[in-house]
Amino acid sequence: MKKILMFFILFVSFNVYAEGEATINNIKVNGRDATCTGYDCTIEIESDKANVTYSKIDSEATVDRESGFSIDLTSPTTLIKIVVKNDKGDEVIENTYNITINKHEKSGDYTLSSLKVNDEDIKLLEEVFVYNYTSKYDDEKIEVSAKTNDSRAKIITDLVFDFPLDRSSIALDFDVKAENEKVKTYRIVVNRGIKPNTYLKSLKIDKIKLDFDKEKLIYNETVEYSVNELMVEAIAEKDDAKVEIDKPETLEVGENVIKVKVTNDKAESIYEIKVIREPNLDKSLANLKTLEIEEYSKLNFKPNVIDYTLKFREIPKSLNIKAEAIDSNAKVEIINNDDLIDKDKIIIKVTLPVDEAIIVREYTLNIVESKSITSDKMGVIISIIIEVIAIIILLILEIKDKKKKKKAKILKIKNLIKKKNDKKTVKKEPEEEIEII
Repeated sequence: MKKILMFFILFVSFNVYAEGEATINNIKVNGRDATCTGYDCTIEIESDKANVTYSKIDSEATVDRESGFSIDLTSPTTLIKIVVKNDKGDEVIENTYNITINKHEKSGDYTLSSLKVNDEDIKLLEEVFVYNYTSKYDDEKIEVSAKTNDSRAKIITDLVFDFPLDRSSIALDFDVKAENEKVKTYRIVVNRGIKPNTYLKSLKIDKIKLDFDKEKLIYNETVEYSVNELMVEAIAEKDDAKVEIDKPETLEVGENVIKVKVTNDKAESIYEIKVIREPNLDKSLANLKTLEIEEYSKLNFKPNVIDYTLKFREIPKSLNIKAEAIDSNAKVEIINNDDLIDKDKIIIKVTLPVDEAIIVREYTLNIVESKSITSDKMGVIISIIIEVIAIIILLILEIKDKKKKKKAKILKIKNLIKKKNDKKTVKKEPEEEIEII
């Protein structure tokens, strides 16, 4: 058994030695290892020139090409033969290596295999490089995700873009560079989506005369101490919008907040009504003592009357108002007294701290533009003149009609008399013609 094992080792060693006498290894082209099976090797490179290196296993072997030789690649595939020889006494060992070099043609493919905008798939079309996308109404950033068909192509642009809320559309460009350095620009035109309708059609609160405007989201209202609860009715403009009302069951003295949330898709609007419930105090303590308006001398002011209508032929830009509270500790504010127009409301707000509470009294001046008195009188005079003329015309017509009837009656009488006379004449004529014999 030992003899057989020794013979096998010697046989293998002899063959390895014999093979090694005319062989090379570590075959590289442009520094890259070739893939070899036996004496056949292949490699793919991207250059037009190939530099081939290798190592001899037996230093006494000879090779027909020196390690490190270069060759120009003029065709896609080039076959190089390397012959290795070794003379061992009477025996010449020779092996031929076939090295196939494939020249890689750089791809010009810059097409995309997938494109997403804000994680939404965009359908790609052949030879189309401009695409449209509609964002959400509140998107402030646009993120583009793209993959190329050729893994060696590269996207050379940052794919995160700012989209300011004041912009309705924006054009986003990004470049794709193919392996052969050719660049193609893709463009995405982003249009901002329309915000779903989250307006209220109506908002009503019992015991409060709310000046509702669907675009106004915050309201400040005051109720008397006797009001301890409120009923709220809110209806959305769109049937597909959801309305939620959050309000306190019982109003506390002081500030109470009612919130009405309108939700449509992912958009929402919140209407907020701050309701001040007054303390159980006599409001007349915060009455005005005097109220004078320079431009409106005929104001009939009474401390307990809080609503007045001021009519002007020509509304002044503002009013010179002098208001004094009964209590000297009260603060008097005049609100909305600038750039006055028809139907404006000037508020005279009286605030009086009493112990730990605050009494608020508001007087309202309703500004109304009316027609001039002269114009009104002239209109009345003109109306009277027209009526008098109409009466005179009717009288004239009536007199004419009476005269006409009288004339017709006289004519009728005359005709009757004439007819009577004509009959008498007819009877006499035959008597005159009788001849007496």
